[in-house]
Amino acid sequence: MTATGAMTMIRANAPREAVAGDARDVRSRARWRLGLLLVGIVLSQVALAGDALDALIEEASALRTSDPQRVDALLRDMAGHLETATEAQRARVQLLRVHRMMTSGQSAIATDQLTALLASTADPVARFETASMLANIYAVQRRFEDALRMLETMLPLADQVEDAQLRHRGLMVAAIVYNQVGEFGQAQQYAERVLREDPDGRNACAAGGVLLEAINGLGQSFTDAAGQSALDRCTAQGEPIFAGFVRLHIARQWDTRGRWEEALALLGGGLAAVERTGYPFLIAQTRAALAALSQRAGQPAAARAHAEAALANSQDATSTEARVTAHRVQYELALAKGDAVAALAAYRQYVDAERAHFNDVKTREMAYQVVRHQSLQQAQQIELLRQKNQLLELERSVTEQRARSWLLLTLVLVGLVASVGYWAYKTKRLQMRLKRMTEVDALTGISNRQHFSERAEAALAQCARERMPAVLVMFDLDHFKLVNDRHGHAAGDWALQQVAVRVQPLCREIDSFGRLGGEEFALLLPGLDESAGRRLAGDAQARLAGVDTQAQGYGFRIAASFGVASAITGGYSLAALMRQADQAMYAAKRNGRRQVRVFDPHAQGDDPEASQALRGRVHEVAAAPAHAGDPTRRAIA
Repeated sequence: MTATGAMTMIRANAPREAVAGDARDVRSRARWRLGLLLVGIVLSQVALAGDALDALIEEASALRTSDPQRVDALLRDMAGHLETATEAQRARVQLLRVHRMMTSGQSAIATDQLTALLASTADPVARFETASMLANIYAVQRRFEDALRMLETMLPLADQVEDAQLRHRGLMVAAIVYNQVGEFGQAQQYAERVLREDPDGRNACAAGGVLLEAINGLGQSFTDAAGQSALDRCTAQGEPIFAGFVRLHIARQWDTRGRWEEALALLGGGLAAVERTGYPFLIAQTRAALAALSQRAGQPAAARAHAEAALANSQDATSTEARVTAHRVQYELALAKGDAVAALAAYRQYVDAERAHFNDVKTREMAYQVVRHQSLQQAQQIELLRQKNQLLELERSVTEQRARSWLLLTLVLVGLVASVGYWAYKTKRLQMRLKRMTEVDALTGISNRQHFSERAEAALAQCARERMPAVLVMFDLDHFKLVNDRHGHAAGDWALQQVAVRVQPLCREIDSFGRLGGEEFALLLPGLDESAGRRLAGDAQARLAGVDTQAQGYGFRIAASFGVASAITGGYSLAALMRQADQAMYAAKRNGRRQVRVFDPHAQGDDPEASQALRGRVHEVAAAPAHAGDPTRRAIA
């Protein structure tokens, strides 16, 4: 029998159950192969979907400031891919959505989501990008202290970010925020760092514009070639918002050089592109600049139209500079026309706008000083904790020494007494040092704000009980920002120390003298009236003028504006006296600085000299303060 025949016989004699089992195995293997095929198809589709989502994310990232409508369409397309997306892809999509919320006015929702993300992640790259976006939002919301704190979180992480575009975007946010708070030197450093690192087109465009703004803010100049290069970069990248700001920076530079016609042509040529952006802040700034240039060029109708358009687009709190320029142009046009009624109305609006702008600039500059002061205080608190730990260690050492000394009392009694006395002396000195550190300003050596307030309130309460007069003198250094910008913060710190050294000898033991913050100081003089306060302020002004800055290698002059308020008008409330003294000090600033003003409740209103000028229809108007250096620029990074 052949082998084939034997096999045939075996199959023929096999039980039916075995045959059925073979059939089931065949069907099972077929189903298994079909399942593998389906899994392979699904996995390939997931991979293709992931690649497609990455492509959408990259396109949206590149267009997120230049084409918001396209970004909206891309975000809608991304929604269909999120079910199969990775965690990293979902995070990138979330950040794009948050950025779109920022640019569409939903900053509150974006802030909540970014804050939660920053608190939940430890990844340095994610923290860097999240903190940079939060800093941008806070700057848009005028929360500059929060923005500066976010920069303190973000900037130490910059060197850990390998993605150059992401790193450059964060550094540009820092540069923009520093421009807004008036720290143009730091803004210039970060913009120049980005340009040195060969950025992509968009970041190169942003860095060029921010650098021009910083140079203007520092009162320096740049060449026409540098300005044109920055404008060409932004135009080539299709970035109309950044290009609009670059034109403004160039026009401001030309305006200071008397090149009005060229500046007018430059801004006028780009006006249509600026209008198409729909960005009210940029439109208001451009229209206001065109109004001022048109007036100088002898085009009153165009100046009036541009001023009205600027005011129509400057309704939010960020456009105070545009409103100042527009109202000033309206005021001067009305004067030139001989319409005293219209001129008076425009002048009132101009004064209100200028006051709001001054307060806005002061608030932004103070935000930097507050955060810087808080950083110094934090370092001081760390030192306090170290000193307290040292104190505890000393006390523990004393305790241990005492315990050991009891065992050797008969032999080391003299040594024990000496040791205990030594450690007690050290402990007392350390306690006194800690007390001084909590009451004294670390830079100037006089009372800090909290200690000054406590002493002043106690002195005012005693004066109220004894029916004694009291006077508060506040003063603020004039042009102190220029000292920091031109000579550095070391020069500014030296100047603040000189103020304390020169004014302290004028105080009695019962007087309170303290630094309120930044370049602002105050004195509370119990038992004296406002004439005595004015004399002391005059003596202080003379002493400040006598500071020799040349000996230190500097070339600036120290002067201050003083405000005096008496308990006769303000009562014995420290808050009321500080408010009145601040108003008097503001009046001194407004009237030329380097002078002393006493608070007068009957003189808080419009400038009487300006009103008299309007009634007489005076046609020669002093030039308005230059605002080219004011850090009011806002852009989305």
